[in-house]
Amino acid sequence: MIDKIILEVKKTECAADKIIKDANDKAEIIIDKAHKESEKLIERIKEEAKKEGKMTIEKEEKLARIEADNIIRKSEIEKEKLGKKSLKNIDEVVKIVIKKVMEGK
Repeated sequence: MIDKIILEVKKTECAADKIIKDANDKAEIIIDKAHKESEKLIERIKEEAKKEGKMTIEKEEKLARIEADNIIRKSEIEKEKLGKKSLKNIDEVVKIVIKKVMEGK
């Protein structure tokens, strides 16, 4: 009778050990999958961050080009204005030079 009880206890312990081993194996698999998923997520987040950064850089470059074009246009307009003013002054300078030459100075 006692042998039967000991045998049953050993069977129960063996079953419990198997349950614990199975639980540990399953937990290890779950943890391993979680690590792999987290690595995939990190990689995806890195890729998304790169894409976002690239889009931001492209957007800023486009705005910088527009601003540069505006500055160039304004500079060309200012250059034209200065050119016209200098042409008006050239007539006056030529008159002064001619007058001075005629005066002998």
